[in-house]
Amino acid sequence: MTRGVSWFLVAPLVLLGLSGCKFGLEQRERWRTDAEERCVAGGLVKPSAYTIPIKEIDGAGTCGMDRPFRVLAFNEGAVEVSPKATLACPITASVDRWLRDDIQPAAMAWFGQPVAKMKQMSAYSCRNMNGGPRGKISEHAFGNAFDIGGFVLADGREVTVKKGWKGRPDEQGFLRTVQATGCQRFSTVLGPGSNIYHYDHIHVDLMRRASDRSACNPRVTPPPPPNLPVYKAPAYKAPLFGAPWGESSAAPAEEPVGVPAGEEGLAPEDGYGSAPPPSAPQPAARPAPAHMPAAGEPMVLSPPPSDPYASSYPAADPYPAQATPAAPSQNYPGQTYPAQGYPAQAYPAPSAYPSPAPYPAASDYPSAYPAAPAAVPPAAAPSRRAPPGVPLPPASIPLAKWLGLDPTPTGSTGKARSYTDGR
Repeated sequence: MTRGVSWFLVAPLVLLGLSGCKFGLEQRERWRTDAEERCVAGGLVKPSAYTIPIKEIDGAGTCGMDRPFRVLAFNEGAVEVSPKATLACPITASVDRWLRDDIQPAAMAWFGQPVAKMKQMSAYSCRNMNGGPRGKISEHAFGNAFDIGGFVLADGREVTVKKGWKGRPDEQGFLRTVQATGCQRFSTVLGPGSNIYHYDHIHVDLMRRASDRSACNPRVTPPPPPNLPVYKAPAYKAPLFGAPWGESSAAPAEEPVGVPAGEEGLAPEDGYGSAPPPSAPQPAARPAPAHMPAAGEPMVLSPPPSDPYASSYPAADPYPAQATPAAPSQNYPGQTYPAQGYPAQAYPAPSAYPSPAPYPAASDYPSAYPAAPAAVPPAAAPSRRAPPGVPLPPASIPLAKWLGLDPTPTGSTGKARSYTDGR
């Protein structure tokens, strides 16, 4: 009975020890939460399609972060992160500035083109340092570290830490510049040569130490970048007035100007070694008027346009016409042709030709159509005969007057005398 009671009391203590972080016995340092809150409040990392805020990560033990971000690209999407990384706000903001202000200018100085992709090997990972079973917990467990395995340039060329650290001179110079500039921004930078675990990548983190010191291993001095020539376009100059056509009036081309080695091949303004823009041509000054009117004299507001090329050529032809000497006369005899003694052609008189045979009459040809019927003469109009017993009047007397009829229109009530009364 005593054994059962003792085990009942010991078992909760064992479970409590195994999950102490869940009950508040083991917690993340306070400065980590404060750094994340200040970073987000200050807008150092703004949510976008490339930096996506996600929910709080509460991992085993003290692993995790309060304000994590899923990072798909840096510099507002200009540099892809492959594969995508989960990071805390402070390390995300620091890597973004490092890439924009140091890594991209170094890529332009050494390769003449920017970085298009960053290949990461580790971001958030709940583990100990160097991935061992024992030891101090890694900054990766808090999303406060970032491992870079290589870069991909704009033309597709890949520069890896594993091969490029001792590879071509331009790759060595670029990666050592990345290592040296990283030591100026992060509290811990470990690259090839620091230990056996970092032979193929560059590790950066923002770990805080009690001594406030930083770790940079190996500490390298970046070599000066190649003094690539920067050609400047010659400034445009207008042709001189009256210059012969086709004569070049452009300024002679300047010699290639190299970027000083002390500036690491970077221009002071944009950091990409670009040449200043050529100066624009200055407009020619307008000539003063040849005649100014006196007091009281009217001023000509619109003088006639003058030909700018009128004075560039002499008025008279400086080359006089060459007198062509007359050719000597050739004493050849005149060409004569013999008279044409051909006999005249005699033609017979027109009457000598026989007259053509007469054409047959049209009635001799058979007709294909039937003959038209003969036209019937129109009937004669019936003659008007006078009624019997009534003599016709003379031609100069109207019939109504002759017969004694009333010439008044029908319906008239006027007094008209009849011709019959006086007849």
